[in-house]
Amino acid sequence: MSSPFSSVGPQYIKNLLFLIQESRGFCSIHVKMLDYLFCCLELLQVVFRKPANIWRLCIALPVLLLMGLAMPRLIYFLLFQVVFLFVMSYLKPSWIMEFMNWLNLQRNGYSVKYQTVGDFTYCYAERGRPSQNVPSILFLHGLSASKEMWFPMVTAIPRDRHIVLLDMPGHGNSSRRLDYNYSFVNQASRVAQFVITTGLGKKPFHLVGISMGGGVAVAFAATHPRDVTKLSLLCPAGFAEWMKGDYMQDAKKGLLVTDSSWMPINTDEQRKAIPYLFHGAGLKIPKLYSWLAFEIMSMKRDIHGKVSSDLEADVNNKVLHRHITKVEAPTQVLWGKYDRLVHPSGAEVVKAALPACQVHMLENCGHTISYDRPFRAMKLILEFLDSL
Repeated sequence: MSSPFSSVGPQYIKNLLFLIQESRGFCSIHVKMLDYLFCCLELLQVVFRKPANIWRLCIALPVLLLMGLAMPRLIYFLLFQVVFLFVMSYLKPSWIMEFMNWLNLQRNGYSVKYQTVGDFTYCYAERGRPSQNVPSILFLHGLSASKEMWFPMVTAIPRDRHIVLLDMPGHGNSSRRLDYNYSFVNQASRVAQFVITTGLGKKPFHLVGISMGGGVAVAFAATHPRDVTKLSLLCPAGFAEWMKGDYMQDAKKGLLVTDSSWMPINTDEQRKAIPYLFHGAGLKIPKLYSWLAFEIMSMKRDIHGKVSSDLEADVNNKVLHRHITKVEAPTQVLWGKYDRLVHPSGAEVVKAALPACQVHMLENCGHTISYDRPFRAMKLILEFLDSL
């Protein structure tokens, strides 16, 4: 049954903002800030689809009341957003992101599932069903992120595609154990276990990985060639070029203060680190955003530090340099031309190992392609998937 609010146009407005971003190269963190203004409207759609969610209804009703006052003057609504973020940040910072992640899952039609194998639990979001004619798409995210980082991109995927967004080992709501080894190869083995257990590997699928997830995708495609029909790598980490990026170089020079796992040590350093991920001339990051990012990151600092250390060992031993030559699947590489975290020269390494691969250097784009150029990147991936 369709929602009585189905004619409301926040998604149209958001898409328009993204189109402006794509045409002018705005960093989409600005768009995300504006996107918060429309999330309350979309929350109402979710509540009316699932009225049993009483606690969410308790959130929606005061929001609805405030919106009624705010419509004549948008300033009231903006003030509410500021107060809401301020209060929630002191109660529990992660609640803000958890709320936004839940909302994104609901409005995009994804269901969250868990799969336990032995002492390890995988968390993933899934939409659609496997098709005999069109390969499923498995997305692997980057270091210290989660499956939700893909939302700006996957909104452009047709609804008839089967999509799986996996919380990588040590991340999100998957198991985060400090006694595991999180090297690229070991993570690829965990992904293989997930693929077998969930039945995703019954037929070859399209594998997409970004940053750390790109390195894991390389290791998986090299060791499980029959499972991968095509491979899309977005600024894959794991090659020696990782250490050539501005972030690593500036950290070594002391321009950024990080811990032993290259994580910013406080909110001020977090604020300085964010522009290394996103591209935008004169990008201004709100202090509240930086503080929230640091607080949320701090809660998982131990496990993400362990993952980073295990990955760095693979980089030093050039593990992926040996694996990339074993990849058999048709491969596509997307890299932000202004990537300051993982140096863009990594694309040349992949091209040298796989001469037939497609390479796209994205203008007005930094490391986090899924936020800087989501529509452009997804368009290239879908065209690659549908090509012969």
